Amino acid sequence: MLIEIRRRGAGQAIVVMALAMVAICGMLALAIDAGRLYFQRRLMQDAVDSGALAGAQSLVGTVANPNGQPNYALYYAMDDTFAVFNQNPANNDPNSSFYTAPVNRTVTDTQGGYTVTAVAPTGYSNKQVQVTVSFNATATFVQVLGFSQIAILATATAEAGTNAKTYALFAYTSGGSGNTIQNDQNGYAQVDDGQDGADVCLASIEGLTVSNAKFHVPNPTRVALNINGDLTVNAASDNHSLFTFWNSPVNFGTGQEAEPDYLIPDMSQITNVVNPANKAKIAPGTSGLVNGVTITNSSTSKWVYVYTPGRYTSSIIIPAPGDNLNNSVYVFLNGIYYLTSGANMAITAGYVSNTSNGLPHFVGSPSIGATDLPPASDGTNGVEFIFDQGGTFSANNSDLPNDGSVFFVAPHFVPTGSTNIAFYISSTNGNNGVVWNEAFDATASNVPRFQVWGT
Repeated sequence: MLIEIRRRGAGQAIVVMALAMVAICGMLALAIDAGRLYFQRRLMQDAVDSGALAGAQSLVGTVANPNGQPNYALYYAMDDTFAVFNQNPANNDPNSSFYTAPVNRTVTDTQGGYTVTAVAPTGYSNKQVQVTVSFNATATFVQVLGFSQIAILATATAEAGTNAKTYALFAYTSGGSGNTIQNDQNGYAQVDDGQDGADVCLASIEGLTVSNAKFHVPNPTRVALNINGDLTVNAASDNHSLFTFWNSPVNFGTGQEAEPDYLIPDMSQITNVVNPANKAKIAPGTSGLVNGVTITNSSTSKWVYVYTPGRYTSSIIIPAPGDNLNNSVYVFLNGIYYLTSGANMAITAGYVSNTSNGLPHFVGSPSIGATDLPPASDGTNGVEFIFDQGGTFSANNSDLPNDGSVFFVAPHFVPTGSTNIAFYISSTNGNNGVVWNEAFDATASNVPRFQVWGT
């Protein structure tokens, strides 16, 4: 009886071991094939990343081709992607109809088992290139589990940058008059590339260049735009009376660059309509929570008013009727402010900024303007004011003589559009008059300050 039980137990162990071996072999096969397929997927991702970046460079506008060259974007997207696999596209002529007249802006080619599809231009403002590659990898050990081939897919999208330099504070779309500085022979204007004359910008062409600009003052009146620092004007023609340090001529670049081609953010994403009359009000010595941001008013006399990003169809007036005093503090939370339907922004007094206390804020050594407020919910980490449908901006200290300040820091991240733009005049603004004006009177005091920081 005992011998029979032992024999039966031995038979069961063999069955269990056989079943376990199937599972063990399956896990081993998955581990080996999964590792091999992971590296194959990584190679394919590198390929489409390379192709998308190469293609996007051909969508940057030039004088001859303001919209870039989509046929070259498609060609380089295919060529650079296949190059990672040591392959070449079947069609090597970017000027062939394969690239110049593709159906739905899409081309597809298969070489070495890799199928590559490129789409250009696509995306927001038709500035993107999308590249996808697929490959059927032959399975090895997992074939025992019934898998003979495994499909692998990788995709990447790249967006063409602007043709301008590293950043800009003021952007005007093509068709407007924003690329020309006009002077009516009355007084001087000064551009300071540092804080009150302290040059905090690196001496590089990126930080010291005005692109696609023209400065023209009719002779013979000697008025000037003074540059407190170094500056080069590119794409200029018929320039005069442009000086640095009040006496040195400014260098003029040779040849004409393309229009800056700054991209406006996607306004369809800004749906919340904000009434400026409903701005948050924080009494002296108290704190308030606005859009998840705590604002503390440490003043014993000044009120703090807080504006939130969004779509404005009514004008932002500072100070507004009913505000406490002309020396109140106005805080703009970080984000995109879209002024449309004729909404203007006018400042005549107060302390205005996108900092927690409404005052200028500097970091580093030498000090550089910065915001200490958190990014908006969409990641925008500065303020950008967009004026559309007749909207204008003006700022002065006429209601607070010898005092007051405006201090804005542009974002270096926005969900869509170009970064480091503080004021954007839309091509559909339609205002043929003065769209942007700043006139702070500091003749009797060095306290008034108007600063806009782009980076």
